[in-house]
Amino acid sequence: MKQQAKLVGLGTVGLVAGIWAGAGVAAESEPELNISLGLGIGSGESIYQGIDDETDVLPLFDIEYGNFYISGLEAGYTFYETETLSLYAAVAGDDLDGERTDSKQLRDMGDVDSGTNLVLGAEMFTDIGLLSASVAQDVADEHKGTQVNFGWGVPVEFGDLTIFPEVKASWVSDKLVNHYYGVTTSQARAGRAAYQGDSAWIYGFGVSAEYALSKDWTVMAAVEYEAYSDEITDSSIVDEDDSVGMMMGIRYQF
Repeated sequence: MKQQAKLVGLGTVGLVAGIWAGAGVAAESEPELNISLGLGIGSGESIYQGIDDETDVLPLFDIEYGNFYISGLEAGYTFYETETLSLYAAVAGDDLDGERTDSKQLRDMGDVDSGTNLVLGAEMFTDIGLLSASVAQDVADEHKGTQVNFGWGVPVEFGDLTIFPEVKASWVSDKLVNHYYGVTTSQARAGRAAYQGDSAWIYGFGVSAEYALSKDWTVMAAVEYEAYSDEITDSSIVDEDDSVGMMMGIRYQF
């Protein structure tokens, strides 16, 4: 089973839907089917010009069977696992948000389609917390971009309550930057200059929490802050340097 402190996308931010609290547990000899369903409400800021805070209803859906898992829009397989190290491969969409048609200024540009990424990742539980790293490469020729993610979090348990603070950094290639934030010459307008950016960094900090109401029901909440480097914020269709997102939800474990 992939050992996770996973983030589920909401607008331009990632919000925690499940906290991994099984550090130090070896892979089981017999596969088990685990299914959880839930519902959440999330609110997030967009860095696109002309878009206010957005609130969405989030379906929460997770399946695990042996080393296979599906979590939201990500499906993967853990191909190596010890008590402290997990290596996995997955298929997933982009982390960035491409919904621009809610903006009067950007409506004519249309929304941006997500890439289909092959993800290779690792998670290691150490004395200083949970370390994670992953590389995502678009394999569907949507933008051919690359994203590299790094994270460090420390799960803390207080009986039925688990709190998970995490810091992270993501490097995104110039192809990914220009797919979401570039402006071609034909798209340029008064107040919207043509723009082609270089590779960029996104830095984040978040705190999530889960509380077990019973063996089947769990409630959760999360808040996350992200800051974007100049290669993104210099775009003429971006008017924010950072964003904040929040989420609350409940799920049932079958």
